[in-house]
This record gives sequence, C-alpha cells and structure tokens, in this order.
Amino acid sequence: MLEFTDATIDQAIVHFIGSVDTNDMILSDKPIDLSNELLSNLLREYFTSHFTKKPNFYSFSHESSLSLNEIYSYVSDLFDNKKTLLEASRDIASHLKHVTTHPNIKEGELYVVSIRGCVVEDELVDAIGLFKAETKDKFLKVSRSGSSINLSCEFGTNTKRLDKGCLIFNTEKDLGYKVCIIDNTNKEEAKYWIDDFLRVKIRDKNFYQTKDCIEMCREFVKEVVKPSNNFEKIDEVEILNKTHDFFVVNDVFKQDEFEAEVINKPELVETFRDYKEKYQAEKGYNMQDGFTISVDATKQSQKLFKSIIKLDKNFHVYVHGDRELMESGFDEDRGMKYYKMFYEKES
Repeated sequence: MLEFTDATIDQAIVHFIGSVDTNDMILSDKPIDLSNELLSNLLREYFTSHFTKKPNFYSFSHESSLSLNEIYSYVSDLFDNKKTLLEASRDIASHLKHVTTHPNIKEGELYVVSIRGCVVEDELVDAIGLFKAETKDKFLKVSRSGSSINLSCEFGTNTKRLDKGCLIFNTEKDLGYKVCIIDNTNKEEAKYWIDDFLRVKIRDKNFYQTKDCIEMCREFVKEVVKPSNNFEKIDEVEILNKTHDFFVVNDVFKQDEFEAEVINKPELVETFRDYKEKYQAEKGYNMQDGFTISVDATKQSQKLFKSIIKLDKNFHVYVHGDRELMESGFDEDRGMKYYKMFYEKES
C-alpha cells in the first residue's frame, strides 16, 4: 500500500522532449518555483494521486549488471547525494530523448521530482518521480474587465490524467529499488517507457507473498506469544527461530505444514488462523495458504529475527537451538527470576 498524506515535494524540474520528427529537446536550467502554495499542492496531487490504489511493484533490471541500467544509475546518484536533482534530471531527459525513436511517440514535458515522506508498505521513504505529460486538453479561461466578461480557449495539461509516470522509492536498492509505474500507452505505440526508458521488470509475486507472510508471522509472535498471555520470553524466541528456519529450509510455504512444525499447539494454531484473518482485513488483501518461498525475501527478512533475551542490564542471551535445553524459574531466596541452560561443551 502507498500513502502520501504527509508527502511533500522537495524539488521539481521540467524539461521538454520533442518527437522523433522534430528532434527538439529543451533542458531547464533551474527548478520550478514552488513558493506558490496553490501550484505546489496541485503538483503534489498530480504526481501522487494516480498511485493510491494497490500497486504492482517493479524493479530496475539489466541483462549484464544492474549498475548499467541508466535510470537506476542516475537515481542512485540522487539518493546517495552524488548529484543534484538538476544535474541528474538532465541526464534522465537526454536518456529519454535517446530512446524516443518510434514515430508514434508524442512530444511532451518531462517532470523530474523529489518527493519526501512517502509511506510504502509501512516504510517511510523518499522518492524520485518521473512523469511525462503528452496529452493537451482544451479549456476555457474566463477573464473580467469592468462590466465585461471575456472567454478564451487555451491548451494545457489536465492534472486528472497522467500519461506516463514512475515513482522510484529509496528502498531495496540491491534488488533494483521499489518502482511503481503508470503507462497509458496507445496500443499502436511501442512500450518505450517501460521497456526502453526505464527497463524494469515486475517484481516476483512470490517475493511479496514471502515478505508479507514473514512479517505477519513475526507480528503474530510479538502480539500474541508474550508474558501477558501466559507465555515466556523463551517461547517467543523459539517460535521466531522456527519461523526463520522454516523459510530457509523449505522451497514452498504450506500453511498446514507451517502450523504443524512451527506453531505446534492446537489452541495456538486456532489463534494464529484468527490473527491471520484480522491481519488480512487490516492490510486490505488476502494472503495465500501456499506459495513458492522467495530466497531474496527470506534473506532480506533476516534482520527481523533477533533471537535475543535481554535480562536487565546484565545479560543478553542469544538463543539459536532447542527450547528444551533451557528452563526458567523463580528463586525464592533471592526474589529473582532465573534461566537454567544445559550444554555439553563450551568454546
């Protein structure tokens, strides 16, 4: 899910890209003046409102090396503060002009925009937006002079329509970034925006299914398997470890197998199923009971599995193995809790 409620436009630059017939290109030498609040709000609405539905995510690709994808490289320079938006936008415009080779591709304005404060699947990130406005609409302009009212016809961009758009979110760089695309391409026109200009591929469906399922399982453990529900901290760590191992070892996720191997308690299995139904309702989409596990998503989720029990400020216990080798209790004489751990050798 995408959320732009608190998003703001940091900078915006517009260039003109001509058709293959005219071979024109006009590069701006400064950003758009956004001091006018009405203009700033209108542009923000124009650049974000078309992406509010549940999107398909893409990522940049290249047959040899990801660094050779032009837009990926230019955007990486922006996110890493190696170039200004103006500098990078000129490179992006030149690349767009270079791939504008089909006779049906229309001329239009290219907007390169820096957007702060986007929420992408519950992650707060910045974004770079690339938008091309090709279609011009007629509209009436009404002006008053004394007792006279005059009408004139003008041409301009209708902000309710976005011909071509792309939002590149500053996350998952090693996988080609998270990218959302709009391409209202004429059927007779070559799909140069996606295939030649951006060179993206749709993100593996299994990647998102794996990622969503791991996050749901982790949230279940954090919210349900806790002391207030008569569980011990070691129980939480054990289920997290088993969840991690399940996704690492198996090629396919099957919910019934996961429940048997990881949850392994009938009453907790029912709670898990109820939690999944609630989780799906809150997120607004259904999660599959079976899918192919994505290795990339599993690796990326490693940081979610921290098998650590923190005991006051004295000890951090890292738990990786058998739950049965740890016992917990309460020492009446000391008035303190304790853990007892069994092992064969130390190193």
